[in-house]
Amino acid sequence: MSSIYYIEDIDSLRFALSIFDGFDLEKLQPHFPGYPVFCFLGSILYLITGSLANTFSIIGGLSIFIIIYFSLLIAKHNKFSLEYFSLIIIILLNPMFILMSNRYMPDLMGLSLFVASFYFLTHNSSKENNIGGFMYGLLIGTRLSYFPLLIIPYLIIFNRKKLKEIIILFIYTLLGCLIWLLPMIWLTGFQDLIYLAQNQTFGHFNDYGGTFFTEYNWSNRFFYFFQTIWSDGLGGYWPGRSSLTILLTLSSLPCLFFSLLWIKRNINNEKNILILFLSILMYSIFALYFQNVIYKSRHVMPIVYFLVLLIPFSLHAIKKTVFYRFTFVIYLVSLLILSVNISIQHKEPTAISKLGTYFRSFSEPITIATNPLINYYLTSTGVQTIFINIENIDEIKNNNLFNRKTFMIGDFHELIANNVQIQRDTSFYHNPYVNRMWSTINIYTLNHNIEQK
Repeated sequence: MSSIYYIEDIDSLRFALSIFDGFDLEKLQPHFPGYPVFCFLGSILYLITGSLANTFSIIGGLSIFIIIYFSLLIAKHNKFSLEYFSLIIIILLNPMFILMSNRYMPDLMGLSLFVASFYFLTHNSSKENNIGGFMYGLLIGTRLSYFPLLIIPYLIIFNRKKLKEIIILFIYTLLGCLIWLLPMIWLTGFQDLIYLAQNQTFGHFNDYGGTFFTEYNWSNRFFYFFQTIWSDGLGGYWPGRSSLTILLTLSSLPCLFFSLLWIKRNINNEKNILILFLSILMYSIFALYFQNVIYKSRHVMPIVYFLVLLIPFSLHAIKKTVFYRFTFVIYLVSLLILSVNISIQHKEPTAISKLGTYFRSFSEPITIATNPLINYYLTSTGVQTIFINIENIDEIKNNNLFNRKTFMIGDFHELIANNVQIQRDTSFYHNPYVNRMWSTINIYTLNHNIEQK
């Protein structure tokens, strides 16, 4: 019902290409570190279904099931209790989880592996610890940036287990890594893989990864970090959003307050929740420094998961008071309405998808001047035309753009000479709470020769 049948952004495009065109790190199909476990599962499902939308929705559905199953075990609610069913419903209706369960990306599958691995690693049984270790290896091959989430459970195991048990756990973890690493080395080549790893790692931290090295305005980092957790992750109100989110906010605040109050009083009896909190805290620090928390809300998903897990604990206090029971019902209803609306909007093409459809409709030859990422998206989705890198002045000067009708995508007025007439052609939009990437795209027509200013 919520599957999407279009490529909604650049990252999704790379994963889609890795499935139907072939896994190839040199072509950035997908980008490093390759996410081979996700891509392998996706390739198998694509062979069966023949549909990218169905492939990624099946993975999303399985991931949601795993998250719910192991979350119930972690939270230890009484079976079929109000808390038990509330946790299921809140996970199913979470707007971020719904969107990510259909997006052509591995984040939700990575979260499901984290939740399952965490459950096994926080048990006293060495056998279950080893299962968790193996799943941790798979997690690294699914969503590498989630690796800090399980460091604390490992440290606890190292502290309480004997050396033999630690070595066996390490072997299982290594097996979980080798099961995807060896095929990836075989497909890419060892030297090429090392070269790609070095270049892509340097690029992530120093160029395009949105880390604190390149986006060093910490007030912005903290602002968007909080905003994406609250608005994108929990559906809370933010200026410019629907008035429905005000109702959801007013009803969710008591739930969050009472859940935190209950956890504070019972934390000594809820060791798993304490370990999970410390793990999420470690990941939060990592994400603030090394993830693109300003432009890509999906990086806060583990933090959103932790808050979602806490909410049903509020029922221990809320169900004793009629007013708060009514508040909880309002919260669930408003969450349902918001999630249904955002799912419907997600099924509609994003701005860049509309852009591709627009240019594919032209029968005459055209020239498009824009940045390399938009160029890549358009060429990969079937737009046949001449592309000019607008960020390269020499390339602009050396091309006669006006042999054809010429469009500029994005606001690059400062790169265009004064004698060039620039006119707004059209604009495409989508809800930024569905996808924050390029939620508004403006197209301009150019009508004279371009010279360097």
